[in-house]
Order: sequence, then structure tokens, then C-alpha cells
Amino acid sequence: MKKIIIIFLIGSFISSCEPDDICLTSIPDTPKLIIGFYDASSGLKKEVYDLKIQGINSELPYLFQTTDSIAIPLMNLEKITSYSFIKNSKENIKNSGNNDHVLINYQYNHIYISRACGYISNYDLDKIIIENDSINWVVKSEIINSAINDEKAIHVKIFH
Repeated sequence: MKKIIIIFLIGSFISSCEPDDICLTSIPDTPKLIIGFYDASSGLKKEVYDLKIQGINSELPYLFQTTDSIAIPLMNLEKITSYSFIKNSKENIKNSGNNDHVLINYQYNHIYISRACGYISNYDLDKIIIENDSINWVVKSEIINSAINDEKAIHVKIFH
């Protein structure tokens, strides 16, 4: 009898949960900006060696690796996100490598999902600005898909 009461209580408790109380893993998160790196002369994908990506106002790097594509987050309540893209960086040596500042200009749209999941943001890219310095390694950028609402394809090409 005691088992039946316990099973009934557990069943009552589980059935009292609202669908809004649980955020399923199938619900997408705010998408990141997908950037592919390409050779400026051939147009083919090309790795960037020892790439360090760091927010302009951040002490810690977001990423440090050799790669031909990356996914980086954009700020939810701003219309510009700024990163330092540092090529040939040494992991523990400050101010090493070739540093280019990249400014990403966009509009954001907050979308309410549910009480448990909250909001996600989608973005519409306006432009990518590469700040000029005496030794830019980034030659140019090209927006391929201005609507950032998933992480399935490259949004921006960076040529180097």
C-alpha cells in the first residue's frame, strides 16, 4: 500500500509540471557568428596559424588555435562587437603576433521562447570593419549571409 501511495505522489508531482517549466535541449540557443578564413589570391579555404581571438575589453582570449573557421558570439545588447584577431600569436606571450581589430556591426532581435528558456537573439549583419594598421594580415571581408539565425553555414568570409 505504501508503494502505491509513493507512486501516486510521484506521478502527481511529475504531471503538475507545466511545459514552460522545462527548457528542452532541442530548443536552439542564440547563434554565433560563423567566420571562414580564405586565401586572398586563390579564394580557397586557408588555415590561420596560432590564431588568438580576444574581445577588445577582455583579458582572457576567447580562442587560441590553428583553424580555417570559427564561431564567435556577438553581444546581445550592443550593435557593435569588437575583437582582436591575432595571427601567429604565442599563447603565453602578451603582444605577440600580428593583431588586427575587427568590428562587427549588426542589428539584433530578441525572441521570446518560453518561461524556462527565456529569450534568444538573432542578428542581421550590417558590415564588418577591419581597422587599418601598418601590417594588416586581414586583406578584406565579405558577408555571405547577413541573417544570423543558425550555425549551419558560414556568415562571413575573411580573406588573408
